[in-house]
Amino acid sequence: MRKKRNIAFLCAFIIILTVILPSCGDSRADAVLHEKDSVYAIAYSESLYKINIKSPQGFIYDVQSDEFVFTKGEEKVVYPGSTTKLLTALFALSVLPADTVVTAGEELDFVKSGSSVAYVKKGHKLTVEMLVQAMLLPSGNDAAYALSAAVGRALKENDELGAHEAVEAFINGVNDYARKIGLCGTNITAPDGYAEEEHFTTTEDMAIIAKLASENEIISRYASMAEANVVYASGQTNTWVNTNLLLAPNSKYYSPRATGLKTGSISGEYSLVFSFSFEDGREYIAGVFGGDAKNTRFSDACAIIDYFEDLVAA
Repeated sequence: MRKKRNIAFLCAFIIILTVILPSCGDSRADAVLHEKDSVYAIAYSESLYKINIKSPQGFIYDVQSDEFVFTKGEEKVVYPGSTTKLLTALFALSVLPADTVVTAGEELDFVKSGSSVAYVKKGHKLTVEMLVQAMLLPSGNDAAYALSAAVGRALKENDELGAHEAVEAFINGVNDYARKIGLCGTNITAPDGYAEEEHFTTTEDMAIIAKLASENEIISRYASMAEANVVYASGQTNTWVNTNLLLAPNSKYYSPRATGLKTGSISGEYSLVFSFSFEDGREYIAGVFGGDAKNTRFSDACAIIDYFEDLVAA
């Protein structure tokens, strides 16, 4: 049902953006990716490279040439799941200093059952930087809500703002931020990405988010980390393991080329946004979305990396 509504949601959102954001395409182009004219109907769907992936949607972006070299399913909206946390982290770090101490509170009640968590509890104190780490390694939805509430209170300049109002302020703020960085097909309704049809993006917008995330020192540091032993500002200790199996040396999907970035899943569909590089300086950012098996995203990623490995060796 959701897949059938892909085009309807995208068309409706385009109409809204056409009315209220007539210059969105220009800001997107100025912000990050400026090679292509259309945000919604990408004219370059004929891939420069013939790569077979099982996921129904995907992209590969060449950082050096500043262009897409592969796209698939770009005519449909993307349901990003936890890859949303890259945007949550970017926005949070644009609002709050990384060393700001956050006390987790009632906003943790919004974390849905079955969520991936970092085991952040009410009353725990963590810095903004550590909450970003908690979102990127174990994909903590609890960390996403704690961080979003802190951002919302900062935006409203009210440390006593209730959890609901604080998260709502964050949602409004992150959607404004999305337009400022040039996202023209994205609508965010939850900081952790655990949401349904109204929470969506596009392959091109995800490339913009991923590129900015890979350029951010804090995000790139933790997105490339396989695991970490951490000590909260309030003294609790924890071990966080990255959900990205490309980074796990004991995984069959491990790739020394991989440098990040984030896994995602929603309603039985699995996604991965990742970056990889070579010794000669070539860098790529890629994403695969909507696979119906948990490890399809990793096998697709390995197929992509291996393809470029062969190109380098040729």
